[in-house]
Amino acid sequence: MNLRFHDVSSKQHKVAPHRKSHARLLRSLSVCGVMVMMLGVLAACGGSSTGSTTTSDGKTVITVLDHWPTEPSNTEINTLFSQYEKLHPNITIKRDPVPVGSLNSKIDQEAASHTLPSLISIDNPDMASFAATGILAPLDDYLKSSGISTSDFYAGSLSTMTYNNKTYGYSVGNNDLALYYNKKMFTDAGLKPPTTWSELSSSAKKLTKGDVYGLAMAAPATEEGSWQFEPFFWSNGGDITHVNNTNGVAALQYVSNLVKDGSLSKSSLNWGQADVLTQFQEGHAAMMVNGPWNISLLKGKGIDYGVVSIPASAVGGKSVSPLGGEDWVIPVGDPAKQKAAWDLLNWLEQPTQILAFDEINGYVPPLKSEGVTMLQSHPELAVFTNELNTAHARTAEVGAKYPTISQALWTAEQSALTGSQSPQAALDAAQTKIDATLKK
Repeated sequence: MNLRFHDVSSKQHKVAPHRKSHARLLRSLSVCGVMVMMLGVLAACGGSSTGSTTTSDGKTVITVLDHWPTEPSNTEINTLFSQYEKLHPNITIKRDPVPVGSLNSKIDQEAASHTLPSLISIDNPDMASFAATGILAPLDDYLKSSGISTSDFYAGSLSTMTYNNKTYGYSVGNNDLALYYNKKMFTDAGLKPPTTWSELSSSAKKLTKGDVYGLAMAAPATEEGSWQFEPFFWSNGGDITHVNNTNGVAALQYVSNLVKDGSLSKSSLNWGQADVLTQFQEGHAAMMVNGPWNISLLKGKGIDYGVVSIPASAVGGKSVSPLGGEDWVIPVGDPAKQKAAWDLLNWLEQPTQILAFDEINGYVPPLKSEGVTMLQSHPELAVFTNELNTAHARTAEVGAKYPTISQALWTAEQSALTGSQSPQAALDAAQTKIDATLKK
């Protein structure tokens, strides 16, 4: 999710067109499962990329598959590719932009026909699934030869790029989640921004009155639901492989209590992050859980707001957000094809290029030095940038099995928030499904 997340089957919310590359992440679980099985067979059979060819005039053609067909991302990436072609007259870039919901199936089809492109942008939660099939080229040697050390990356960004201790992706940029609050509402109520769960719940309850809820967050039956619950889950020490442990149950109980006392609307069960933003913009929510892509959307709305990290469970605790964003990946091919793709990718990640692209997408660059530069012109990103030091890749522990585990988690959240099951019972049911998944 956007991060933003996208569920192509969901009608629950509308996402601003130029943001569909973010949260970009709701993927059909059935498609993902088929992808892993099918691509695994292809990898075993020696599936290869035919993404780069040579034209009659001797130019090398680099083919690119991405999911930025909407503005302003579309224009920005086209501009960058045109600049690269001017700097490299021997290169021609052929770009194939597809809607985010069509990307994984497109990769499936091209893997099956052995026509994978030179370079692909994917949602970072999908990277492990693709890497597990063997169709992606490791990038460690390329990074090393370019003088880039893993220590140069924010820890969170790096975690989205690796699988089984190898680097298969290069982050385009990252986003995470924080707590937005309406400054006027807080001032009128004599409150300060919350730093702990206790302060968050008491503030939310005090600010709930009339048609205003103290807090708005998304909890739909999609990856977006897991994504927005995970800051509470992980900040309390939750374990995605053992979701029904004491810490995980306490996190779900906490969110459930917000619904029970009326501080969090039951409509959150159907809200996407765009709906949450609408509630905040229209003054129906004093606080909201959301990402940095909303900063540009809040401009000109006349709302005096602040942003802080999502409160930790207790004083001295650590706030841990899940990571959204995309990775560039290079399909396996002959060395010359891979090197051509890497040269383009490496150029795209240089400060001038990456800062231009990340600025319009509400991203924080993956390299610490670039993050510092971004903050000089965009200090409003400070909270989101600082969180990259503790933020967590959703696939870090479970890799390609994350989508199935996430579904179990959001199902449990729905059950607990509707009151059909206690948090303990809901997570016990989820754990049964997760255990079966982990054994496969």
